[in-house]
Amino acid sequence: MQSPPAKQMKIPIILAVGCIALTSLISSQAATIQVQVGAGGLKFTPQNVTINVGDTVQWTWAANGHSSTSGTPGNPSGLWDSGVQNTGFVFTHTFTSAGAFSYYCTPHGSCCGMVGSVMVNATADTVTITRAQYTSTRSQLTVNATDSDSSAVLTVSVTSSGVVLGNLRGQGGTYTGKFTVTPNPVNITVTSNLGGSATAAVRGR
Repeated sequence: MQSPPAKQMKIPIILAVGCIALTSLISSQAATIQVQVGAGGLKFTPQNVTINVGDTVQWTWAANGHSSTSGTPGNPSGLWDSGVQNTGFVFTHTFTSAGAFSYYCTPHGSCCGMVGSVMVNATADTVTITRAQYTSTRSQLTVNATDSDSSAVLTVSVTSSGVVLGNLRGQGGTYTGKFTVTPNPVNITVTSNLGGSATAAVRGR
């Protein structure tokens, strides 16, 4: 039996590698959001969170005798239920569809208002860096960017170190900012509170 030609063998290999890379990229974009249960009283902290499809909420118990149960007090929806747990317990739920999801603590939802919510966006916003320029004489970095969602809050950081430089000022989806930094950061990342991000090389002058 003859072996298949080398060119024919390369095609499925390339496709397989491409699929693996795409899966890794999607997985790397998912985030895990932390919520404290019972920290400082009968409450979830933060009470309301906004995430994207594919993200996970992780509840960590800071006090005894609480639960994270989907639905409203007395009306569980059946999507998730941690059961009543104690300090140190950790429970997670990954959201695979968009929408608004309410939840509560079964012992303290009705009596004490211990409730929370998760808002799941269908897709992350799109961030585009239109200018990243460093003026060495003034040690000044100028950043311009746009976002597909004009309500987004954009934060600039140094890509290599993760050091946060500050937020951009925005209006109508267009954002700008100037930061004093030494030396030239070479590459910057602009991250949105809605999940989008972009990275760009910094031009020097």
